[in-house]
This record gives sequence, C-alpha cells and structure tokens, in this order.
Amino acid sequence: MKETHSNSYIVAITGASGVIYGFSLLKALVVRHFFVYLIISKPGFKVIKEELGMFADIFSDHANTANNAVDKGAAERNGLLNGFNDGIKTRIKKEIADKFGLHNDSGGFIFLDEMFLESKIASGSAKRVKGMAVVPCSMGSLSRIANGNSGNLIERAADVMLKERKKLIMCPRETPFNDIHLKNMLSLTASGAVILPPIPAFYNKPETVDDIIDFITGKILDGLGIENDIYKRWEGYD
Repeated sequence: MKETHSNSYIVAITGASGVIYGFSLLKALVVRHFFVYLIISKPGFKVIKEELGMFADIFSDHANTANNAVDKGAAERNGLLNGFNDGIKTRIKKEIADKFGLHNDSGGFIFLDEMFLESKIASGSAKRVKGMAVVPCSMGSLSRIANGNSGNLIERAADVMLKERKKLIMCPRETPFNDIHLKNMLSLTASGAVILPPIPAFYNKPETVDDIIDFITGKILDGLGIENDIYKRWEGYD
C-alpha cells in the first residue's frame, strides 16, 4: 500500500471514550484524497467494541487462535499475542470500510498494528507525513507521549511529529482534569503540540449528534491546516 497523495496523515485512536471522532476524522481525510495511516491501541479496540459494536467477531477469533497456540512462544512468533496477523488486519480494515462507507476509498488508508514499530512512520524519514491526530487521547497515552515514552507505534509516531516539528493534534477525553493531566498538556504544548479537547460548541445550534461530531472533526482539520466547511463557523455581528 502506497500513498496516493503528496501529503499523508496519521490518525491514532486510543482507549478513551469518543472513538467516533477518530473515525470521523479518518473519513474526512480519506474523502479529501489524503492518505491515512490508522493506528488503534488495544484499549482503543475495547472502547470501539463498547461504543460502536465493532470487531466483536474479529477479536473472538483472535483470542481463540492465541489460546489454541501450542505454546506462548509459538503464538508470539506468529504475531498472535503481540500483534495481528495479515488476515485479521484485512478484516479490521474491511469492517471499518463497511461501517463508514469507505469502500470506494479503501485504497486511501491503511491499518497499522500498534506494535509495528518497524513502520516507516516511526521515522522522520517519512517526509510525506504532514501531521498526526490522537483522537480520542487517553490520559495514559497523553502521559507517555508527553514524557517521551515510546512503547508503541502511536507513541513513537507522535514523538516523531514533535522532533520533526510537524503538526500534532492531541484530543484528550477526560473530565475533570487533574494537575498531572494539565502538566502533561502544558509539556506537550511547549513541545509544539496542539491540545484540542473534543468540547462541542452550541452557537451553531446542533440538531444531531453528527452535528457535534462534525464540529470537532472540522476543528481538527483546521488544526492540521486543511481547508474544510464541515461545520458552521462563527461569523460574528455587523
């Protein structure tokens, strides 16, 4: 799978509520003909299953395959415990395309296992990657990224964005914030990231949940420097 656009972006979904925001951003980027690297953390998959009812059959098969392995070492060598095999990754991508109507644009994104640290986006050499959004961002992921603890591809890719001075949008989903959360956000801001909590506006008089989701998606696109008219902007008074 190769990028079909000169610019590509990374979308990471972690284990916080609001996973629909990540998929909304994925779709918004793909339909605008940007190539997207999608990464979902293991806790993120659990939240997706709870909030959107997705991947239930896939993870049942994955667990059964791992449990039926001859031994743990064999399972690890076959990528059953530390990551997903190619068949499961293909099924994950297909279910996303089914859910969000991306069949005609399925060539515009690729799903990467969070443990695939050998990926090219784990390096600053991936010059076509122009930015990344972690949406939603759990407090655990926020902390590890803020402190340079790159234990998976999400954290490493975010670290690359910071070191290469590229756009990194962090969408923390927690309430209320404690002082540790706030200090981590300040640290990331000082390093060049944008903290963009998925807080809806109501001046645009949203009528549906989709209106609220679109507002956040549009704000993230704004943060990435991508023109859009997804949401109604405040025009002020004469």
